[in-house]
Amino acid sequence: MELATIRRSASVSIGIMLLASAGVAGAAEVEEVGLNPVAVEDREYRFDSAEQHGVSARAIARGLSHIYSLAFLPNGDALVVERGTRLRLLRGATSEKPALVVESVAGVPDYSKQDHVHPDDVLGIQDIALHPGFATNGLIYFTYNRPIAFDAKAGRLTVSSILARGRLDGMRLLETKDLTTGEPVIGAGGSRIQFGKDGLLYVSVGALSTGDIMSAQRVDNIYGKVLRLKDDGTPAAGNPFAKRKGARPEILTYGHRDPLGMAIDPQTGALVASEHGPQGGDELNQILPGRNYGWPVSTYGNEYGGSPLPHAPVKPGTQGPAMVWLPAIAPSGIAFYSGDRFAHWKNNLFITSARRGQINGTGALIRVVFNEKLQEMRQEVLLDGLHQRLKDVRQGPDGLIYAATDEDDAIIIRLSPASD
Repeated sequence: MELATIRRSASVSIGIMLLASAGVAGAAEVEEVGLNPVAVEDREYRFDSAEQHGVSARAIARGLSHIYSLAFLPNGDALVVERGTRLRLLRGATSEKPALVVESVAGVPDYSKQDHVHPDDVLGIQDIALHPGFATNGLIYFTYNRPIAFDAKAGRLTVSSILARGRLDGMRLLETKDLTTGEPVIGAGGSRIQFGKDGLLYVSVGALSTGDIMSAQRVDNIYGKVLRLKDDGTPAAGNPFAKRKGARPEILTYGHRDPLGMAIDPQTGALVASEHGPQGGDELNQILPGRNYGWPVSTYGNEYGGSPLPHAPVKPGTQGPAMVWLPAIAPSGIAFYSGDRFAHWKNNLFITSARRGQINGTGALIRVVFNEKLQEMRQEVLLDGLHQRLKDVRQGPDGLIYAATDEDDAIIIRLSPASD
C-alpha cells in the first residue's frame, strides 16, 4: 500500500476546550476539529518525494507515550524522552530489529506524584543531548521543569526551567547536577538543547504561557530566550548582555515565543530555531547574537479564536524570521540532513509539524530546500497521510532519518531508501 494513497478520515469534532494564548487576554473558546490518526501497521510504506524517489517508511518502535526527543548513542542505541515523565532506551535503534527496554533509565527527575498540578503545568524532563565527547566521558545533558512552590493566589505551581547534566552508566544517570536554573515562574513551557560546532551549548527556553508574558522582552530572566553556555553550564565568553546590570549573562537572544527546535546549518554553520507563533505566524529564525525576535510585541499570528493580536509583524528594532508559516504548522524538533543515503536531500532541513491550520491530525514532516544564503527555495510535506503529531526528527549514525510522534501511542518512524 502506498503511503500517498492512505484514505483521509472525515473531520470530527473532538470537544470544546479553552485554548491559552500565551497569556494574552481575550482567549476564546474554540471547537477543536480534526482527522483520525491512521493505525500505522508493522510493515513498509513507500512513497516518492519531489527530489528523492523511492522512500521507505517503517515504524521501528512502539509502546511509547508523547515522545519529545531522540538522541542516538555511538553504538546505535537511542535514548527516547517521554515528555515530562521518563527516559527510555531503544536498543539497536539502527538495526533491523530494535528493542525498547521496558524499564526506564534511572536518575531522571520524577514528579508523577506532585500535588497541585494544573493541566497547563509542564513538569519533568524535556530535551536531551549528548556531549560531543560522550564516547569517552558518557555525559548527557537534559532540560527539565522543576516545581518550586504552590502559589495559592494563582492556584498554580511556580516552576523553574533547568539545564542539568549526568553521566550515563548502563540504565542509570549518575552524578546528576543542575547547571543553569531559571527563575521560579508560573507557566513555564518547553526547551531544546543543541551543541554547536564551536563546542558551546545552546539552550532555547520557551516564553511564559500565562502571567508576565512581557518577560520575553527583558533580559533579567531565561524565558523566551536562547542561551549560550560552556559545557559546564557557565556563560560563554562574549555573550551580548554579560556586562549589562541585572541581565542574565547566559542570554544570546531574546523575544522568542516557543523555540522548540534547533539545528546547525551544515552549509553556513548558522544556528537556526523553529518557533511556535500563536494562531499562525510560526517561524524559522536564524539565531544572531544580541537580537530581539519580537515576541510578544511583534508577530505574524492572531489570537486563538480568530481575533487579532495587537502586533506588527516585524517591529523596528526586532529581527524578522527567515521563514514564516501561514497557516501555522506547530513546528518542533528540526534537523539538517548531512548524510549520503539520501543523495537528493543533502543539506535539506526537516521540520516536525504537530498540525496545520489548527486542525488536529494534520501533522507532517516538512522538508525545506535552501540556497547557500539560507533562503528558502522550496518546501515539501511528507508523512501527512498518517495524520500523526510529529515532534522530533534526527539523522541517525547510519545516515537514515528518524521521526517521532507525539501521541498517546507514540511511535518512531525510520525513513530509508526503498531499495535498502
